[in-house]
Amino acid sequence: MTSATQTSATHAWSLAIDFGTSNSAAAHSGATSRSIEALSLTHTSNLMPSAVFVDTAGTVLVGGAALNSAAQNPAGFIASPKRLIGAQPAVAANGHTLPIYALVAAVMRTIIGRGVAAHAGTMPDRVVLTHPEAWAPQQIQVLTDAARAAGIPAERITTISEPRAAAGHYSRSHALQHGTRIAVFDFGGGTLDIAVLEVTPTNTFQVIAARGDNGLGGKNFDALLQRWVEDRLADRDPDHAAWLRRAAPIDAIQSLQDSIQQAKELLSETPSATITVPGPNERTTLQITRDEFDELITPAVDAAVHLTRTTLADAGLTHPDQLTALYLTGGSSRIPLIQQRLGELGPVATLDDPKTVVAQGALLTVLADSAPTQPRGIPEAADLMPTWHTQPRTLGSPAQPASTRRRWLRIGAAAVAVTAAAAIVTTIVTTASGSDDDPTDASQATQTLGADTTPAGPTGEDGGPILTDPDQIRQQLPGALQSQITDCTNGSFTDNGALTLDCTLNEAGTLSGLKIEGGLSDSLRIDINVDDNEATREIRNLRNGVYSAGKGTVVEDTNRQAAAEITPSLSDNEYTIWYANTGTGLVLRVTELSSVENARTFLTRSGLIN
Repeated sequence: MTSATQTSATHAWSLAIDFGTSNSAAAHSGATSRSIEALSLTHTSNLMPSAVFVDTAGTVLVGGAALNSAAQNPAGFIASPKRLIGAQPAVAANGHTLPIYALVAAVMRTIIGRGVAAHAGTMPDRVVLTHPEAWAPQQIQVLTDAARAAGIPAERITTISEPRAAAGHYSRSHALQHGTRIAVFDFGGGTLDIAVLEVTPTNTFQVIAARGDNGLGGKNFDALLQRWVEDRLADRDPDHAAWLRRAAPIDAIQSLQDSIQQAKELLSETPSATITVPGPNERTTLQITRDEFDELITPAVDAAVHLTRTTLADAGLTHPDQLTALYLTGGSSRIPLIQQRLGELGPVATLDDPKTVVAQGALLTVLADSAPTQPRGIPEAADLMPTWHTQPRTLGSPAQPASTRRRWLRIGAAAVAVTAAAAIVTTIVTTASGSDDDPTDASQATQTLGADTTPAGPTGEDGGPILTDPDQIRQQLPGALQSQITDCTNGSFTDNGALTLDCTLNEAGTLSGLKIEGGLSDSLRIDINVDDNEATREIRNLRNGVYSAGKGTVVEDTNRQAAAEITPSLSDNEYTIWYANTGTGLVLRVTELSSVENARTFLTRSGLIN
């Protein structure tokens, strides 16, 4: 989302909300360009946790604020309101009884508030809500009631199933003919949903088979990793393991779970990761390799592949050639082993950030339906292009320490502007004697809405200076390196809020000649962010050889402001540079160098080390 979009959209705009089991995402349209973009929901992410927390006064906190409050008072915490939809009409928490739609409304109101802040205070004229294909009308009604309670008139609300939305997003970049069949594999944090869709003569999608597993998702992998941690601790330090199981406070468990989740995500990009385990006196670190992780999750992956194969068979598809694409969505679909195994069933495809494509596709589909002169299935130049994965992507980089872990996951999408991190707190007080049937009750209840619409300044979560402007980030590079960069795309944000640039070096330049033969790309690639405090922390880690367990080569400049560690990958002929500079705040990584000597040459020739 560009700053121009934030400031210029003062008229009609549309919003899509993908309310998920573990996390929620959203997409919005510009009033003039009508381009579809993921909506930033927190200071650093396009996602927000779907969790809610009901405090003793009946105030409903959402997202990160809910997770934070759960540590002090677990009785008010509801990790996944979506799981309650259809199971029960209301829930009791912290002495209050609230209808399920009120909990969902609190999350939606937060998302709507972020969109309104990005559109100069204007409410959306259309809101699209996604839902699982198998949901009954009564379950879908809970979503629409929640949107009404969040302030959206009923006539502005549209619903669409999640696989149809995902397929709509895919079709905007691929011309699909009548009869074409694609499958959507939606693997999120808490559930797995699979659907096979066929293109109809009217260029719409018909679901011809669908299955799901509400007990299989990324959380299962987190649990397997936690068990692995406990088993390793039991061998290394039985007292520590016993403390973790019986005496560890909630905040320590949450810290461990955060480290496990970050390690899991990192293992999709690197061959190993570090998990930091809190202890009664000091922390312990454990390193897990991707091979070990793959062995842990193989039974769960087998179950996912079996469910996919069964769903394809339901649609009469028994051979990979019968399927045009097996489109992967949801954060758990990034795991290389999953992509590799699904490749046995059909051509695997991903497009943009898999966590946000359902929201984007929902809006694309609804807008296309309202503009019949632009039929779906015909790609437009403004649409994002896909990335096809026939094999899992491996960067061949060693683990990153938990204290400086950054999400190097590339998001092949337009830049996402950062808005101020402000918890939007919704107060919904409903007593047992109050009405649970009228969704307008919640919107009329007292609310505490703290949406801060001021754009975030150049400071991170830790209060230190960061950069989020691509041009300013490039300006921090030495001139010799700037001159050889030919293309940069905006990637993810670091945990501290700094924007990461993913850049390519000129193939004909003097630096790209230092690359290994072959490799994942035609030229050297470099990931860059600017974060003063992160650079200071990174310098210490580089000097201590944390990226290679002391087996790498450390290089420093003469004034000790800049340092780099050159680390080998699993292959002996491939090396990575990890670099930080406390003078400029520059933190970067260069991959696919052919030798330690060439890595040294890169550092000096680029001006990074003098």
